[in-house]
Formats: sequence, structure tokens, C-alpha cells
Amino acid sequence: MAIPQSQVDETLDRIREILEKYEDDLLAATQKIISFETVSGGNAEQEKRYREEIPACMKWLGELAESMGFTFTNWDNEVAEIEWAAQAATNGARRPVLGIASHIDVVTPAGNWSHGPFSGDIADDGYLYGRGIQDDKGPLIQSLYGLYAVKEAGIIPPCDIRIIVGTTEETGIWSDMERYLKERPAPDYSFTPDADFPVIIGEKGMCNLRFTASWPEVSPNSETGMEFVSFEGGQRVNIIPALAEVRLRFPQEARHDVMKEIVRETTRFTVENPKSNVTLVPNEDKEMAATGTYEALVSFLGKAAHSSTPASGHNALADALRFFADIEGLPDPVRSFIQFLGVLSADSTGAAIEIDGEHDFVGATTAPLTVAEITPTGGWAALNVRPTMGLKCETVIERAREFATAFSRHSGLDIRVESTGTLHDAIYLDPEKPGVGAFLDSLMGSFSAVTGQDGECIAIGGTTYAKGLPNCCAFGPVLVGEDEELAHQADERLKVTSIKRNALIYGLSIALMAHHPDA
Repeated sequence: MAIPQSQVDETLDRIREILEKYEDDLLAATQKIISFETVSGGNAEQEKRYREEIPACMKWLGELAESMGFTFTNWDNEVAEIEWAAQAATNGARRPVLGIASHIDVVTPAGNWSHGPFSGDIADDGYLYGRGIQDDKGPLIQSLYGLYAVKEAGIIPPCDIRIIVGTTEETGIWSDMERYLKERPAPDYSFTPDADFPVIIGEKGMCNLRFTASWPEVSPNSETGMEFVSFEGGQRVNIIPALAEVRLRFPQEARHDVMKEIVRETTRFTVENPKSNVTLVPNEDKEMAATGTYEALVSFLGKAAHSSTPASGHNALADALRFFADIEGLPDPVRSFIQFLGVLSADSTGAAIEIDGEHDFVGATTAPLTVAEITPTGGWAALNVRPTMGLKCETVIERAREFATAFSRHSGLDIRVESTGTLHDAIYLDPEKPGVGAFLDSLMGSFSAVTGQDGECIAIGGTTYAKGLPNCCAFGPVLVGEDEELAHQADERLKVTSIKRNALIYGLSIALMAHHPDA
């Protein structure tokens, strides 16, 4: 049964009136939560900062939630919960629980930013800038203020509302969600504001593969004296790398010939790959000159993007691997490993290891190579696989090992494969499942009432907490066609008008749960 439109319109007007009253508070709280440098899975300095900032962010968030009249429970700064037990009459029956799953950890703010990544600046262009404004700090605050507006409007849902605050979502190791489910029973239904609108009921899986090889330390090339120093690209497994760098060292007397060869190859590569951006930077270090050596840095610039949408970025690592696959003078094991990774990164479909495929609702498997590091004694790389429906993570691992074993026999390298992080198979929330239809109707009804657009169920390639909770779907915060998807990219931002829109959508969705005849 549909909720009468007059009831939807009346409820929407009440919530909008409350949110307009607290508009400045909503924006100020968004700026504040952005300011906490909660980068998870980063380098040592970022990790130290993360350990300091997570407790500070939790403390501030708890004080904000309690000032709104909600209960805040914090389990050792690993995971927290904001709860509103609205005390609607249930005749002694168990009250159902609606969960809103969010997280306050963010990815590294790589790339060039026009505003500080933790500034929360509201610029003249009408956008609020900062790492996490889309993923997932901004949506957490939008959900909180949407819930507060429902409370202030005097609307009493027939269920308890719990906003779950995670801290390790971006690492792929969801110890936060595991802890939460030890402390609390899972909500009956949940949404996570961590993707796109309208309602996402299908998600590809998640399987991170690590390829490792080692070899005896290599010597400089006997003919040119060129010495391989390092190959590095990417920062974390769920970001398309925007930078890859290769360092080479050689004697001063070979400088002219080697540099001439590199310049010739970079010119050729750029012509053949017009989307690539290759820069050759000579090192004029005086100490190196005094020892008769010379170093060159070959940099490849790309465009960062969320690894679930590799086509929206440009993989600098793939460019670097393709460039150096046939460069003369590299040590044999280094070249072999580069060639191996080059095959893996030739496209982002997983065809090299025979895992490519497509599902008519969830879409195609993606498998970009996102991180690589090679030294004179070995190397490793990470492949971020998003299997579509019907492709199990165990199958992905098995086929990757078969491919690595075959290449090892051919090249003489011993390439090992292991999975890292938590494995997640693709998911689908069936609208025909008892109770799910009414839940999804409330979400789609709120989306349509606020935006004027038809609500529909869609699928994405990303991984959200929907994989960690029963009867859970992703819901916002990005509205395709109105908002640019910038999660994990430089200059992550969201329009101020979209922030207010989202708070209204989340508030109304909670309120419609109270009015829906089947809720």
C-alpha cells in the first residue's frame, strides 16, 4: 500500500522547516567533522595522526549527538552508535531497528587540491570541499540532522533508529563492524549513505590480491652501467593511482646516451598514448655528481578515481608498466616482473586471469592494478578485483594463482599470490523478500518527494557496509546528473544545496518508515 501523497507532502514540509532552522548548524558540523584527519590505512605519519584524531572525532560527535537528545555509545573508539529509541507504542512487542551505517575514516588526500583537504572550506562556487564530504563524513552528518529534524518535528517512528559509526571501512578490514555485531544485534533493515541515489540493491564483490616476488640483488647493466633503483606507483588498493615513478642511476659518462634513449622512448610513448603524461626529471644532486653517478626520475601522471570505477580515472601505474616493459638495460628479473604486472594491468576487466564477465543487473567485473613497488631485490603489487554476481572470490584467487604459476614457469620468477583484507562476494537485496519492499518504498518515496525524480533500484561496483549487514542497501549521497562523483579523488566536494537536499531525503525516509502501513 502506498502512503497517501498528502501525508508525504505534509511530512516533507515539517522536516524542511526544521532543517532550514538548523541550516547553519548542519554546515558548521559538516566543516568540523571534515577537519579531523582520520586517514586509515595510510603511511606511518598518517597512521599516528589517525590514532589521535579518531578519539577526538568520536568525542566531538558524541557531544553533538547527546546535545540533540540521542544516546551515544562508544566501544573503545573502534565503533560507535547514535541511538534514538523513540518509545512509540508497540504493545509489548519487540521494537524493530532501522540502522544507518556510516564511517568516519577516509582515504589519503592524494593529488592537487584547490582547497585544503581537511579545511571544510565553503567556496564561492557553492561547494563545500574536504576529504570525506562524499565518503562518508558528510553523509553521516546529513543523516544525523535528518534524524534530528524528525525528532524535532514530533514524528515518532515505530522503530528504534541507530546510526552506526565505523572507523575502518576504507581499509577493507571491517573490524569495526565485527565489533559492533558482537555488541549489538544486527538492525532489521539498514541503509548506508555511502554511494549514489536512488537505491542501490546490488553491489559487486571485493577481493584484493597481492602478488609478490623476490630475487637476488641485481647489478648495474654491464654495457651501460645503468642501475635500477626503484619503481613505485599508487597509494592504496581502492584508488586508481594518479602517480607512478621510476628511478634509474648510471655513470656520468653514460649520461648522454642513456638520457637520449629515455627521451626518445618517452616521446614515442606519448605519441602512441596521447592520454599519458610522462615527465623526465634529471637529478642534479652535487653529492651524486661527486661520486660520478647520475640519477633520472621518470614520472607518470594520471587521474585518481575510486577503484570501482576505473574508467573515470587514468591509471598512471598501467602507463609506467607499459612504458618500461621493453626498455633495454633493465635487469632480467625486474623486467620480467614488470611484464607480468603489465599483462595484469593491460585492461581493468580481469581478462588476463580469466575472471572477466558481466551480469545484466550488477554489471561487469573490474580488476585494476592499483599499487606496485619494485626494488633491486623484489617487488609486490595489488590487484583490486570487484567480481560480478556469479563469480566467487575463491574462484578469483584460484585463477590468479594459476596465472602466476604459469608465468613463473615461463620466466623463472617465483610469484606468490595471496588475498588481503576481507573477502566479499557480490550481493543483491531482493525487493520481493518479505518486509524489504516496504523498506525500499520508504527510501524511494523520500527520494522522489524531495528531488521530483522517479525512484529506482540500481547496482554499483563499489563495496559498502551493505555487505556487512542483513537487509541493507546503499542510499546516496551522490545524485548522478546533479553531483559529480569525487570519492577518493582530489578536490572531493559537494554542493551546499546537495548537502541540504540529502539531509531532507534522509530525514523524510526515516519519517516515512513511521507512516508506511507495512513497516
